[in-house]
Amino acid sequence: MDHVMFLAQERIEALQLRLDTASVHLSNRMAGLRDGTASALHVLADALRKTLHSVQSGNSSLRLSESLGRLKENLQELRPSVLYDRCFIFILHEVTRTHVYLCCVCFVGGGLVGAMMGSRVRNSVAAPQKMRAIVVNSYNGLEGISVVEDVCAPRLSSREQILVQVKAAAIDSLDLCVARGYGRASRRHLNRYNPNCAGEFPVVLGRDCAGVVVAVGADVDDFAPGDEVWLSVPLHHQGTLCEYIVVKSELVALKPPEITMEAAAALPFALMQAWGAMVQQAGIDGEDAAKGKRFLIHSGVSSVGVVLVQLASLWGGHVTTTLSSSHHAQLAQMLGAHDIITCDTAVLAKELSMRDKFDVILNPGGAALHEESLKHVLPDGVVVSTALPELPADTYGVVIGGIYSLLLRLRFLVTKSRWVRGISYGHTPLVSGDILRKISPLVSAGKLQAVVDKAYNCQDAELAFQHIDKVQQVGKTVIRFSARNTNRALEMAFWQDL
Repeated sequence: MDHVMFLAQERIEALQLRLDTASVHLSNRMAGLRDGTASALHVLADALRKTLHSVQSGNSSLRLSESLGRLKENLQELRPSVLYDRCFIFILHEVTRTHVYLCCVCFVGGGLVGAMMGSRVRNSVAAPQKMRAIVVNSYNGLEGISVVEDVCAPRLSSREQILVQVKAAAIDSLDLCVARGYGRASRRHLNRYNPNCAGEFPVVLGRDCAGVVVAVGADVDDFAPGDEVWLSVPLHHQGTLCEYIVVKSELVALKPPEITMEAAAALPFALMQAWGAMVQQAGIDGEDAAKGKRFLIHSGVSSVGVVLVQLASLWGGHVTTTLSSSHHAQLAQMLGAHDIITCDTAVLAKELSMRDKFDVILNPGGAALHEESLKHVLPDGVVVSTALPELPADTYGVVIGGIYSLLLRLRFLVTKSRWVRGISYGHTPLVSGDILRKISPLVSAGKLQAVVDKAYNCQDAELAFQHIDKVQQVGKTVIRFSARNTNRALEMAFWQDL
């Protein structure tokens, strides 16, 4: 063993000696080449100086010709062929096999390190440090909503995220609830782990939007910068009513190219609510399950009602819908409703008692219509409310509220389980890009259409919220975010080495 170690040490010392000798020879050669190049450059500079002096002093053409001739001779000393010959002789006589091996090892190692670093670098995109957003800074309802210009723009913080420039975003009635404090406990708790949130406020409003992908994380393969997308975010997530938003790729889908940004922004969250009610709660997952069934859909021209009416009709069901005003009857008929009850000209309970009972009753109106709906459903039918449930965490805090919520669910399963009475009340919709991808063919074909009540520019957002607070909106109200010229002094790179 000692003999082996002695031989290894001897080889290492010999290799070190060769490297030292080679480095000395290389330094000498480079010094000689440097000195020769410097001398030639000095000669060339002197010749040029003399030539210019001769021209400026008005000497004869003969002296100018002699100077140009000397310049030509000096330039010939710098011929590329001479430099090539010197390099070739150096490589042939001075470079050994050890040098070649070391060069190959360094080349391969450097290439691997460069490839690893390149695979981790984010897209470098210029975007402002501050952005415009529609926020609440206190839970005072409509009075707390404002348009601000200095919200910190979000940044990619994980490999699965996407940075989207928002072109249009929709206002939902849920935003008014958030402005009054809905979901504040869970939001306050989860914001502690969100690097793009400095604290509880400001809370950006909005649940869905459409825009253009600006940058993607390293693990995102389905999207690329420049793709037009639409998306919806869950309740605890920062909202979409802002110029830029960072979301996980699982929440995003490619926007159908046949519709505008405004139309695409009006659909995603309503689709999530409608899909949760129809598929996840009522068990109607397509034409086979819906064909021949009788549907009663309350508030048929509300944001989620317009989607429910269209889905039930497309899947072959017979749709009866209720409206608050007869002015919207034509729209409901265009969406696919077969039977329309207008509450301003008829008594709802009386009209429903004159009709056969329903297989499925979908109630976006909440508790006000829930008890009445139970009287008109078949024994094996189901009543589903798309109204968001009360969150005990808002009153009791995250931990105690979670336990209380679990107890309420257990009580509901025992007393009003689906197999006893077919009731499902209060449901937080699942938000997923997969649902948008399933619905996209219907939207592209024009079979499922968005209904935009009004569209406002961002600076008029407060007027938009006043509109939906005073008037029952038809479909969705949309906010446009137009592109602005960004001051380069405020720009930053939206990338991190994750």
